[in-house]
Amino acid sequence: MAQENKLLRQALKSWFLISLVILLPLGMGWGWWTSDAWRQSTVGRVDPAMTTITILFLMAFSLDSSKLRESFRSPGPVIWGTLVNIGILPLIAWPLTSLFSLTDFSLGLMIAAVVPCTLATASVSTRQAHGNDAVSLLVTLLTNLISVILTPLWLKWTISVEADIDPLPVIMNLSINVLLPTILGQVCRYWSVLDQFARKHRSGIGIIAQTLVLLIVTKAAVEAGGRLQSQQVWPSGFDFTLLLGACAGVHLLGMLIAEAGGRALNLTRADRVATLFAGSQKTLPVGLLLAAMPAITGDLTLPFITFPILLFHAIQLMVDSAIADQLGRRVSVN
Repeated sequence: MAQENKLLRQALKSWFLISLVILLPLGMGWGWWTSDAWRQSTVGRVDPAMTTITILFLMAFSLDSSKLRESFRSPGPVIWGTLVNIGILPLIAWPLTSLFSLTDFSLGLMIAAVVPCTLATASVSTRQAHGNDAVSLLVTLLTNLISVILTPLWLKWTISVEADIDPLPVIMNLSINVLLPTILGQVCRYWSVLDQFARKHRSGIGIIAQTLVLLIVTKAAVEAGGRLQSQQVWPSGFDFTLLLGACAGVHLLGMLIAEAGGRALNLTRADRVATLFAGSQKTLPVGLLLAAMPAITGDLTLPFITFPILLFHAIQLMVDSAIADQLGRRVSVN
């Protein structure tokens, strides 16, 4: 009975990851067997831009930035974590894109690597591992602000051979869909009534945001399944295995570099933990938003473009949850 309760608690804790694993193949299968008219009348009604704006606003609103002043006094860990996330991880992923024959995988992997840090998971992982929450929060906010300019430029520099990307429309799009809701969510915390509401209902706000993420994942999966009806070239089992290795490799190498650099910079354990997670984690909603932008994909039909983005996110959830739990236990024992 105790073992069953433990498994149930673990399943509830991992409800988002479990839902992600179920909805992806289910959505693609549903999209494969249904008509275009049905897809347009159901998931076609979901606006990815408005959904992403709502998600990022809710996630930013749930972030408690009252501790950020501590990080401004000693910016070294924040600068290092930001550099790893938005500078080093794209450099790790870039040469790996040449391994894939499908543009879907190469472009999708690069999108997964150039988006900013997660708005909630990095802080949760850092807190669980007894790290410096203030550092992870500031890295999260900085990468989301910087990425508005840097993400389109990274994509332009690295994958223009496969897709002719015009950075300006992407910058404008990200400014509205990422920068604005992130800033607005934090500004709302300056009103005491809203701040108290966010503190009291933080868990509920997070659940709503994650549910909306699953909504756009479902939309992407169903539409991808519809495009597969006319797909001529399919990835092989080797391609999928290679993609799995590439996604895991980018994330794990990013963590190793963050940790090694933190030790070289003589950062405290708490600061190293923060840069470990905030430096290597990538946000899912922005990745899915970019994958759906005509300014990114142009006239290309890329039914598998969301695979690397979703796979990267699933890997970081599983790996980081296990690492954070282990690091947290070590502190508790000591």
